[in-house]
Amino acid sequence: MIPMTLPTASGANPRRFRLLMLAILVLGAAHIVERAAYWTSNWDAYASSDSASGPVTITIGNTGFVLPVDYIARPKQRSRIFGGETNVRSLKLSMTWPGLAPVTGSPGAGRFGATGRTLVVDLEHNPGRESMRARLDPFYRRLARGGEMNGPDGLKILTLSSRGAAKRDLIVYDPARPNGFIARCVISKSRHEAMCYRAIVMTSGLELRYRFDEDLLANWRQIDDAILRKVRAFRQS
Repeated sequence: MIPMTLPTASGANPRRFRLLMLAILVLGAAHIVERAAYWTSNWDAYASSDSASGPVTITIGNTGFVLPVDYIARPKQRSRIFGGETNVRSLKLSMTWPGLAPVTGSPGAGRFGATGRTLVVDLEHNPGRESMRARLDPFYRRLARGGEMNGPDGLKILTLSSRGAAKRDLIVYDPARPNGFIARCVISKSRHEAMCYRAIVMTSGLELRYRFDEDLLANWRQIDDAILRKVRAFRQS
């Protein structure tokens, strides 16, 4: 039978234990204060970005822009910009068609804004990026299945997807201009979605991308011209 004995005293000073507990409490209180200050400042930035509608100055790569904050699609990016992060690599904008007005209501809520369809525009610093048009002959034509088809308002269509595929993958382009309009349209049969994606390599390593509903393809001239003019208007002179 194991004898039952009380443990011997450690000889530790009880005052040291109290000091240790006090230090832990002080560190815990400091951490709570720091976290409260962090979330308060972020909430203030988010609240101010959500309610503001004035212009903000942003630099993407080495290109400056001045635009109303309402055009910025992501609330988190709005709050970061209001917090002082104005030099960014990419920026996502949303605007309605027609008119290219800012999307009202909650950003990113869906395909349609309060006053029209929503166009999503991305601006990204992407130096050295090859344009879609440069890939037309060496890449897209070689992948195309079958010959060219006629598209809306003078466009030509190349089909990249196989017959019976769940998604139709198309390249649409303007044959009248060597460096003209080109876009990729993906039509999902299961999700009933049909979106077209356009990418334009601009000066100073700036790439402009936008997407729109495929049934707006007949208006490609008006949409392309309007978006280019809108983005150029945002650029700092």
